[in-house]
Amino acid sequence: MRKIILINLLLVSILGFGQNGPINFETSGNGANWTWITFENGTNTALQMVANPDTSGINTSATVGKITVLTNSAPYAGFESIHQLSTPSGAPAFGSYVVSSSNCTVKIMVYKSVISDVGIKFVNATNGSTGFITKPNTLVDQWEEMTFDFSSRIGQTNDQIVISPDYQSNRSGDNVCYIDNITFSQDVERPVLPLNFESNTAYYSFTNFANAVTTKVANPYSTGINTSNTVAKLRKNPGDIWAGSYIELGSSIDFSSVNSLKMKVYSPYAGKVFRLKLENLTNTNFNVEIDVTNTTANAWEELTFVFPGIVNANNYKRVVVFCNFGVAGVGENYYFDDIRLNSNLINDESEFYSFKIYPNPSSDIVNIDMKAHQSTGMLYNSIGQLVEKYELHSDSNSLDISNLQNGIYFLSIQINGEIIRKRIIKK
Repeated sequence: MRKIILINLLLVSILGFGQNGPINFETSGNGANWTWITFENGTNTALQMVANPDTSGINTSATVGKITVLTNSAPYAGFESIHQLSTPSGAPAFGSYVVSSSNCTVKIMVYKSVISDVGIKFVNATNGSTGFITKPNTLVDQWEEMTFDFSSRIGQTNDQIVISPDYQSNRSGDNVCYIDNITFSQDVERPVLPLNFESNTAYYSFTNFANAVTTKVANPYSTGINTSNTVAKLRKNPGDIWAGSYIELGSSIDFSSVNSLKMKVYSPYAGKVFRLKLENLTNTNFNVEIDVTNTTANAWEELTFVFPGIVNANNYKRVVVFCNFGVAGVGENYYFDDIRLNSNLINDESEFYSFKIYPNPSSDIVNIDMKAHQSTGMLYNSIGQLVEKYELHSDSNSLDISNLQNGIYFLSIQINGEIIRKRIIKK
């Protein structure tokens, strides 16, 4: 009998010590009888339980949550559950949420009259936070299920859910937002290179920053070098000059045999800088970034990003895209697609083009004799930073490296879409 009692107590403890979900705002479910606190929303209009405004689509439930985000409220205005770590089953609180591979995918249904970011975060008992993950809804005046990936927060323990349903800084009026059916499920299938946005099962989720918004859309310009069905669209709204978006991959990029990536872009302007940055998921100090200037407006163009000296062991799984880097956005749209390893890389020992580099090592002048078309040489240091740019001609060239620090450098030359890489040693 004592064993049975002990087992029952353990079951009660296990069942009671976990987040109460799904949150469906139904009388017999979770959320409707919880204490919700609104914040930074003017007069702090309360979260209401109301009848579903549209039961004809994907959400046929009877009751949903409703909040009116006021015009002059904070960008992150919203509502949150109270802190309560340990709760009995069915208690009016969120309870303990330990982020794991089995519950790190958070889905939420939203119904809004505007396109703007929806933000979700989780907070622990001492107000430590997972940080907001934000992404925009894509539909207006109809229910849409949005997916938020918290797999990078696995291991964190929280007891509060915070939702900002209209995360924006420039509201033109009060915005009514409906929320429903918050669920917690296992990790999603993540995309891998080549990143072409065509999979129906991979989770193409972008994290936006500095007022850029990237979404997966149908290819609006299916012509020329890119006739694929779907692409990524980055809208650069007015904001910081470094606005961009990133996506996380299911596996690290394999730079064991190549050191460059290709990406197709469609831009309304020519002569703009596209920056591609790669980061380690757990340590963003491990990162590399390369700028390439496009040459074509209103047509697909393929850009090549060379990362000389890239360290494959740094396990780059986050791809960050910046369009028209260094210039503030005005609400223009850019498109990108087919991010892939560059299979057209020519090794140092290639006989396709004839090169002579001498003296090498050198302390001041390096001579380059080449039998190729005129091109631009990009000189990078050992960690992938661009240090010099040279115009190279199809005969003899002299490069002054006297002002460089001693070390190993990589000269990359692009000819007809192919990359030639040469090592130069400054002594």
